[in-house]
Amino acid sequence: MIDWNEQFAAATQNMRRNTVREFLKYAGRAGMISFGGGLPAAELFPMDEFQNASEAVLRKYGSRALQYGETEGVPELRENVAQRHGVGIENVLITSGAQQALDLLGRVLIDRGDVVAVENPTYLALLSSWRVHEPEFTAVEPEDIGGDKGALKRAELFYLVPNFQNPKGTTLTLETREKVAEFASTEEMAVIEDDPYGALRYEREALPSIFELAGKCGGPVVSVGTFSKILAPGLRVGWVIANKALIEKLVQAKQSADLHTSTLNQYLACELAMSGLLTTHVPKLCLEYGRRRAAMLAALEEFMPGEVTWSRPAGGMFLLVRMPEVISGAEVAREALEENVLVVPGDDFHIVGGRNTLRLNFSNCAPDSIRRGIQTLGKIVGRFLNEESKYRVSFSSV
Repeated sequence: MIDWNEQFAAATQNMRRNTVREFLKYAGRAGMISFGGGLPAAELFPMDEFQNASEAVLRKYGSRALQYGETEGVPELRENVAQRHGVGIENVLITSGAQQALDLLGRVLIDRGDVVAVENPTYLALLSSWRVHEPEFTAVEPEDIGGDKGALKRAELFYLVPNFQNPKGTTLTLETREKVAEFASTEEMAVIEDDPYGALRYEREALPSIFELAGKCGGPVVSVGTFSKILAPGLRVGWVIANKALIEKLVQAKQSADLHTSTLNQYLACELAMSGLLTTHVPKLCLEYGRRRAAMLAALEEFMPGEVTWSRPAGGMFLLVRMPEVISGAEVAREALEENVLVVPGDDFHIVGGRNTLRLNFSNCAPDSIRRGIQTLGKIVGRFLNEESKYRVSFSSV
């Protein structure tokens, strides 16, 4: 019998299961309060609009909607994305979700040993996707991005999420964006600006993107986006906006991956976007997700021990909880799971540190469930703190 472990390519040694995806296996368990995945609220999906759009697509496009399509994407959707971002259709590639966009970018831009700068912490699935190319990841703190940029000096590529970052929920200031754009242009360093959450803003005014500040497709910044958070993740429709030379190479990589993104889903996303749904649906999402964010922040204030801190996002879906360094986020997550509260430990999001952190999602639970879940989580963290305090007292008395 063949031993498949002996057949695997060497690069598979850098593959691992995604922590978030593994925890999501428990999200459907009866009675579970899930702060684990980055799930939009399913009850807010515009079901009637999807049904009407499905019928409209089949009437309008007929068999074209069910046929193979261009690798670049159906022209109607590319044109829609191009117009909304002020670029040419030749600068747009439609992908199977933003995750495929990131995967393709890694394939065409990263060689073994390249230095890739990322925020610390950063998006976990990005690390999973790019590790197979064996880069050297270097952690960049916000002060490095906007200050002396020391960590960026060695980097060939910089990935960041400027709006409501996953997992921190933080937003880069205008000054930092301007400095990143200037540095990338001066040093000719490629920047991947991933913006899946930018439309989900609950306070303060929107800031210009680094892509805009760096001259759009004439500069070194690549823009990645998705319909997953503002329509539905099941569409698996995202996009890359970039210089034509990079788009051409990404098309070549995509042709060997999946030929093209689902034609039917592209037309469906296009029909919904062109119908004006985004102008009415996104404000509804912002109103409800804003309520849920407020409920989580209030519950954390009420139930978390004083030694615990957390980020305060102005939008998006996540915040990061930081506990005293003696506490393991993974151990807290395992105990919380036993009490039907699903959270994700934060260490895998980090290049450096993070053992004492938890990522919490607030978009997928109603406010009353959020309050109950945070109350339970606060008690668990309190127990860990009490145990650690007892240990320190016992140890110091020896």
